[in-house]
Amino acid sequence: MKLFFATGLLLCLTIVSQICNSLEASSLHCKSKHDVTSISLPLMQNFAVGNDNTSALSSLSDCRAEYQRTTRHRTPGLTTQDLLRSRAWIGNQYRLHKAIHTLNERSRPFVAVVAGGSISLGHGTFPTHRYSERLERWMNELYPLPDDHHQRHQVINVAAHGADICSMAKRLNILYSDLTSRMPPSSQNEPDLILLEFAVNDYQGQDHLITIDHKTSVFFDGFRELVLCAEVVVHSLRNRYPRAAIVFLEVQTAILTRKTGTLLHMGIAQHYEIPVISYAEAMFPDFYRLIKKLETMDGETYSFLDDEWRIDGGIGVDSATVANASQYAAAVLPFPHGCSPCQSQYIIPQFRQGGCKSICTFVDRSGILHDRKLKCNRKQGDIPPGRNECFVPFLAHDAIHPSAMGHAIITDLIVDALASAQLRQCEKEWMPEKEELPLTTFVAESFDELKVRADFLWVHDVDRIFSRWDELKPVAGRTTSGFTRYADDALKQRPGWIATNEKGGESITFPIDLPPGECFTVYVAILRSYKGMGTMQIQVKDYGDKKGDDTSSKLTTSKKVDGLWSSPISVWNDVQITEDNNPGCTGYCEVTIATDPIVPGRDGNKVKVLTVSARRCSRKNFYI
Repeated sequence: MKLFFATGLLLCLTIVSQICNSLEASSLHCKSKHDVTSISLPLMQNFAVGNDNTSALSSLSDCRAEYQRTTRHRTPGLTTQDLLRSRAWIGNQYRLHKAIHTLNERSRPFVAVVAGGSISLGHGTFPTHRYSERLERWMNELYPLPDDHHQRHQVINVAAHGADICSMAKRLNILYSDLTSRMPPSSQNEPDLILLEFAVNDYQGQDHLITIDHKTSVFFDGFRELVLCAEVVVHSLRNRYPRAAIVFLEVQTAILTRKTGTLLHMGIAQHYEIPVISYAEAMFPDFYRLIKKLETMDGETYSFLDDEWRIDGGIGVDSATVANASQYAAAVLPFPHGCSPCQSQYIIPQFRQGGCKSICTFVDRSGILHDRKLKCNRKQGDIPPGRNECFVPFLAHDAIHPSAMGHAIITDLIVDALASAQLRQCEKEWMPEKEELPLTTFVAESFDELKVRADFLWVHDVDRIFSRWDELKPVAGRTTSGFTRYADDALKQRPGWIATNEKGGESITFPIDLPPGECFTVYVAILRSYKGMGTMQIQVKDYGDKKGDDTSSKLTTSKKVDGLWSSPISVWNDVQITEDNNPGCTGYCEVTIATDPIVPGRDGNKVKVLTVSARRCSRKNFYI
């Protein structure tokens, strides 16, 4: 009889498994065949000996119910495939398990940190719509602290316009100091979750004039430096915050030829077992599929006919029960992957006048159609009668920054990563062990190099990066010849100390004022580009402890630097001026940039200075 019941139960499990494989997992929440077997064998043994299995089944049901509770605000239309694709690299889940455990305990405020560029700042959307704010609301609504705490979970956003992973790498000490002043005492000066959103800026950087040639310049001149910066950041964060879950958040633009830093992040993520959440992988496969469908409908306007609209957005949204159901309208593909009406009310007034940008505009801007000029503007009468412009709901005012809906989806993916870790923990499906530091570095020469590169003591910038800003100013009272501080990019958002005289001879001097008695390595960050750039002489004069005594220079280090390179990309680039094995700065020193006459055959002589910085030398035996 026991054998009969066991055989019958196994047959039932097999049938259920087959049903699960044939239906959407998101509707039945079935487990895979492997998972059913691994969890059900102990249950089958209980049935075989006549034990009551109600509590075990209830436990599994409770685990799934908790997952449903924590993800109940998910954007309608996100599929199981979307969520699975977003887990681009699982990595070691131990720290994510610890993070969700802290939320579940509700014994202290949970602290998350968002570090990134203008995407994380919510460029073009209202502050309440950006994913950092949404994540904070989710934590406090789903895991409220007891009233007697008088505190809330918080997300600290330290993003900055134009910031890339290298800008973070040399400002880690600034970041640590800033977070120390902002975290609650109960956190023990350690965040629970750190999200790194740098993928877009890590391949375009500052002052880009065109996109990287996606066919020939994937590994451009500064590529290794970016990889090293990513390794410095991850290695330093892991050691500084041994409990914090560190996650790469990968975003993508609608410019089809534009690469992102996912390529370089993934190597670091796999080496150090850092999870990767990919908004790009979740949303853009269907984005490309939508473009192909629109191209077959009308290859000049990428528009669609009125009868392509789908009832309830193609996902069965009930307007009677779902608030703001109208925003889930969709055509061609189901929401949120299909075409939607422009939701201009969610664009801040500064960008609202331009309205939403269509897929036609994105394709045209990508420069992949050399044989024809697209017609993308209804206002100019380009769109034929009876056809509609295609706006995707997760992009609005431009091709780079997510819309309010895009930020909601990013939040969904972060929440799903946390909720899924909790589900696996609850069902005892997978209990990862704490990770160990790799035995080798990824691209750094040594672990000592990673420590040194994370220990910048002097970082003065032309513009604000992260919350604390030490402004880059010339030596007080010193005459500046020809250099002017202004923003020369199209949006006037990226200033620098700039000189352009073709005759050269322009100069500017900046101070570095550190405690005497040690060796410091000096860097100058300049703009490097593929046209219009000039050469310069950079000189470091070391005064040691003789600040203010122009006659007591101990050592002068000079280096000729060229702002022109062959890579078709314009980015700020750190140039190391003094060496680790030769003390070129031992306390107070001055950095002078002097321009050369224009190089014959060049179309400009621009020099643009962005940052002057210094770190400790890597070899302690050279300390003074």
